[in-house]
Amino acid sequence: MNNWHIDYKVKYHITFLNTDGRTEVVNDEMIIHSRSAQQAEEMLLHRYENGDGPLIEIPDGWIGETISKELEIDEIMKVWEY
Repeated sequence: MNNWHIDYKVKYHITFLNTDGRTEVVNDEMIIHSRSAQQAEEMLLHRYENGDGPLIEIPDGWIGETISKELEIDEIMKVWEY
């Protein structure tokens, strides 16, 4: 059993689509403590799909309703291993 953990910096963006066709892309990043880059990605996707709160807030000045949002992971980089 491997007890080592790694901190990964996961960079991602979410594309919001408004009811009038406008789109807004918001970039963010998060440090995730996991055993592999694949597990870090799975943890972020799980939080995005099932989390209590949003990963990011709807952009300032956004008027109207959002009809969809899509998460895309841009980069996963190892930061620290212990």
